[in-house]
Amino acid sequence: MIRMLCLGALLALAVCGASGDEYWIAYEGNDFPENEGWRRITFGGGANRFLNQGNLVIDSLASTQIADFYEMRRNGELDPDPGELFLMQWRLKIEEIVGFMDISLGVNSDEKWAIALEMNMNTIRSSLEGLTASFDPGVFHVFALTSTNMRTYELRIDGKPAINGQFRLFFDSSRVAWGDGVQGSASLSQWDYFRFGVVPEPSSALLFSVGFMIRRDQR
Repeated sequence: MIRMLCLGALLALAVCGASGDEYWIAYEGNDFPENEGWRRITFGGGANRFLNQGNLVIDSLASTQIADFYEMRRNGELDPDPGELFLMQWRLKIEEIVGFMDISLGVNSDEKWAIALEMNMNTIRSSLEGLTASFDPGVFHVFALTSTNMRTYELRIDGKPAINGQFRLFFDSSRVAWGDGVQGSASLSQWDYFRFGVVPEPSSALLFSVGFMIRRDQR
């Protein structure tokens, strides 16, 4: 079920902020995304998918022509206001890749500034910038992307800084997408959760708490 949560559910704050623009959308791997408000987009017949102990398994190994990903739009309501933070967080294990990159994620701001991320077994790449970061293959990792202005962003892996980059002007707006979004490669992956929203901008102490919670999430 899509949940519109107070920041307290994520950052252990006592109350939500006052802004009416804040929101939190959490997919927790308990059902297929299209049953929880996401639009499913497929090519090549779509992937073999199943739910495994609270994880969504996406298996496109049958063909490199398969793509199977999920998008949600918030027309003109995606971006943070001053004093707020855009946060996108996912926990993922990539078990196999055929080809170069197959897992993909994207963010398009309300003003058409975009980030496009691609992943393989041990690398995440910002394809509009050419920036990369590495991680250990074959195990779950927590990825967290934050931005206060939808022009610059920070990506952390398991609580540790990985990429500081910039959005690029693109053609689409107010959109978030994730999944197996590449034709020409194939993969097997497990998604524990995918979450995004606009929350009150935390202090440095709260950012430390976020990193601590991310590390605990992997136990």
